[in-house]
Amino acid sequence: MPQVIVTEPPTTIDAFRGTDERCILTQAASLLAIGLQLSDRGSLLPDEDLAALKLPTAPPLKARTNSESRKQVLQRRFGTSVGSPIPVGEDVTWNPEIFSVLAYEHVSKATELSAIDLLEACLRHPHELVRVAAATAYHEWSSELEKVTRILEQGTRSAELMTRQVAATGLAQVSPSNSRLTDFQQSSGRAASAGSGQTALLIHGTWAQGATWWQPNGDLHAYLLQSLRQDLYNNNDRYFWSGGYSDPARALAASDLLRWVQTHNEQGLDLFTHSHGGSVAMLASNQGVSIGKLVMLSCPVHYNQYHPNFANIKKVISIRIHLDLVILADRGGQRFPDRRITENVLPIWFDHTATHNPAVWKNSTYNIAGMV
Repeated sequence: MPQVIVTEPPTTIDAFRGTDERCILTQAASLLAIGLQLSDRGSLLPDEDLAALKLPTAPPLKARTNSESRKQVLQRRFGTSVGSPIPVGEDVTWNPEIFSVLAYEHVSKATELSAIDLLEACLRHPHELVRVAAATAYHEWSSELEKVTRILEQGTRSAELMTRQVAATGLAQVSPSNSRLTDFQQSSGRAASAGSGQTALLIHGTWAQGATWWQPNGDLHAYLLQSLRQDLYNNNDRYFWSGGYSDPARALAASDLLRWVQTHNEQGLDLFTHSHGGSVAMLASNQGVSIGKLVMLSCPVHYNQYHPNFANIKKVISIRIHLDLVILADRGGQRFPDRRITENVLPIWFDHTATHNPAVWKNSTYNIAGMV
């Protein structure tokens, strides 16, 4: 599935009637949003985004469901599942019309059962991103965690980056010590050298230590260095962290950032961060790191735990998109509640990587350079 930039998503009902990429992404976002609602975290979802998808509020659940029982109900109602096998155990892909009917019923009158039945059915969806989104949204309520875990493990091997990111984020919640997650993170960096006089730094997020876009000669790094910040740190001993999906990993990363700043004599840096790299930077500001401008790209909001120390930061800017799939999977908020943080929401939907895509930065329609 080639990645497209979605600026006008279909409604949830229309998405489950279609098969193009816009529809698949909207289906995944709808399922993840339903999962937040069932977990009584629906307040994290922007009302205007739900209105755009015409997705109603599902009531929160109080206990796990009997997944096998709901599966049998669906099979009695819709008949035998059809299609070719998919690599998640004994299940096979179900007829696409089943998902369309269940989505229509849920949107028409959202109940606990309408939400659960849609999630249960979508574990057998023909598209892997939708299966992964359903498993991530459903794991807290399914009585068959082994099946959910298999879907997420398989998703971490997907050829599609977004599917891998959502799957890894879901798997980290279901099975934090799962061996599949070790492929997505490494040890933290603790390089030391003399000060360089460079005054901006780019920090990656979860799972991204091995990615190239944030490193010297990487695409976003190169764009910022050439077009926006000629003082961007460009040495091989740049700061990096494990990219681990845990609070301890972020805490260690913040301590390492403080140590890196001190050994490099770089207090007062402007920081450009992506995803939970922003959480690391906020933690570091509370540990004594002085920051000039903090630019957070697609940062999940867990404000009780990760928030800036404004005494150590001159300006905080958030740049994000609508219903970021990875933030939905992370169960984070999509907007900061503190007015001291300037929020900028691009007219783009779902794609967690959009805010570190140089093509998006170069697009004058978005004017990201003017935001920072």
